[in-house]
Amino acid sequence: MNPRSRVRTWLEIREPLERQLEPLGRAAMEALDVSEGHRVLDVGCGIGGTPIALSKRVGPSGSVVGLDILPDAIDVLRGDGGNPDNVDFICGDAQRYGFSEGSFDAIFSRFGVMFFDDATGAFRNLLRALRPGGRLGFVCWRALSENELDDLPLRAAASLLPPDLVSKTAFSGWFSFSRAESLRQILGEAGFLDVQITSRDVRVHSGSLREMVDVCTRVGAVGAILRDRPHLMRKAALALEDALRERDGPNGPELRAGVWIVTARAP
Repeated sequence: MNPRSRVRTWLEIREPLERQLEPLGRAAMEALDVSEGHRVLDVGCGIGGTPIALSKRVGPSGSVVGLDILPDAIDVLRGDGGNPDNVDFICGDAQRYGFSEGSFDAIFSRFGVMFFDDATGAFRNLLRALRPGGRLGFVCWRALSENELDDLPLRAAASLLPPDLVSKTAFSGWFSFSRAESLRQILGEAGFLDVQITSRDVRVHSGSLREMVDVCTRVGAVGAILRDRPHLMRKAALALEDALRERDGPNGPELRAGVWIVTARAP
């Protein structure tokens, strides 16, 4: 899927997707504990609400820079009305971007750090951007088997999808940090200290049943398969709707998201 199409997809489900991911990002922000006056880098911000949420935490004396590799995502964010004066956006690859040394007090990411070609090198580059003692905090997915949010939709639609793609999902980039020991080693080799990796389970929703189906068929494990196979979309959506109807409630269907909340600090 080309990057422009990916951003267009995000735009079409922007509000329900944000409802689903916001509690997970908030948990990482609370662990990172940014405060008034901090300079914060938001890595892989996409078109989400995390830069604005961070700006409220750092206040007018602080600043937030949202970084994403997709130019269309940055264009969307820059075009949003009402961005606070303390928020800016840059397009670039966090693995190689030429950050000024020590230019940030904290680095945050909501599911924006799992796709690095060289994870150790990327975190080493991010470490360079932190002041001495600065903090890193992010949220990433645990294993597919621990994520009902992806696992249930995948199982519901599996019989309609290419079997080889279904079986490969557990090893996709989304779950590249599913093993805490590997993640701890990567951050340690990059130079971070006091690495803390905490398991968190959060029940999340996207709104109505229809909205949850829209999100799950456009992003995540099932969405990754369907985006390039639109001819399978209708039947997969119906199968997913049947499975999610059993979970429907006042806030729509709720599914358990299994994540790691990760923090570390610069020397």
